[in-house]
Amino acid sequence: MIAVPTRCLLPALALLLACAGIVAATPPAWAQSPVAIGAPLTGEVVLNRDIEVRIGPSEDARIVMTLKQGKALNALGTPRGTYWTEIAIGGQPIGYVPADSLDPALMVTGRPAIGGEGPRPSKPTANQPADAPPSHRSAAVVPRAAWDKAAQTPAEGYVVAAGPIPATEILANRKRRSFTLRKGDVVALIGAADGEATLALPAGTRALAPVQGLVGVAAPYPLPGMPPVEPGMLYGIKLGEYVSYAEGLRAWKEFTAGPGSAYRDLPPMVWPVFRKGRLLYEVGVAPFTRLQVDTACGTLAQRALDCTVIELDTF
Repeated sequence: MIAVPTRCLLPALALLLACAGIVAATPPAWAQSPVAIGAPLTGEVVLNRDIEVRIGPSEDARIVMTLKQGKALNALGTPRGTYWTEIAIGGQPIGYVPADSLDPALMVTGRPAIGGEGPRPSKPTANQPADAPPSHRSAAVVPRAAWDKAAQTPAEGYVVAAGPIPATEILANRKRRSFTLRKGDVVALIGAADGEATLALPAGTRALAPVQGLVGVAAPYPLPGMPPVEPGMLYGIKLGEYVSYAEGLRAWKEFTAGPGSAYRDLPPMVWPVFRKGRLLYEVGVAPFTRLQVDTACGTLAQRALDCTVIELDTF
């Protein structure tokens, strides 16, 4: 994996999209893997535009149907010497489309959740209290109900309290009230400076709280259309890092308009991270099991896109 330099703030994905499909002459060193970069695309794919399906691998071949952008298909391979890929629906071959009209379907299929449960937080270690804020994870997934409540307030990302955090609510007439954010509370983030976060509360007021113990929310669960998740450790894919929420949101929109079109109807996965006194924003996709995240990274690698796997906290 290649770490994305903070000062660049433009991951390989954004570069690829900005260059309108122009692939760099020298692929990144990490891409030397079982996934052959530039090899014909096979497996689960989605159409990145409306397209005419032809009976053979040629512009002159008869048109058999027209499919809309976002249609999920199976790519069966690209005949040597052509740029046409054979596609199938439900295992039944239907014809050929231009290879560049297909993107890997990052929506991978996983095993069903046990008993319909959501993910469970990992157990604390022997030296870590149950309510201790995590020190090594920069993102979390939270129950859908907690997310929906916080998302009623427009903000630049959302955070969850990894443990009890003392906070101060700013009331009318400059009055202040001390309170405690409880573990699992999800709140909207307005900004952060000097180790202190400004939060927007559902009541319409603002609050101040130390950033230590606040974890950026990558996604709620369950998400419609996303693979089911099992209890246990969950993972996410980090695609890039940005200096502002607006830049991260722009990258998310570019991603979901292209190779990540399977996620375009989901909430933007742009979450804040607090690093050495700085507020940054990461963009990615979550949640996945270990098997799912490996599969999703493989599809990204097929398009020479960077993919960094991160562990997620769950609440």
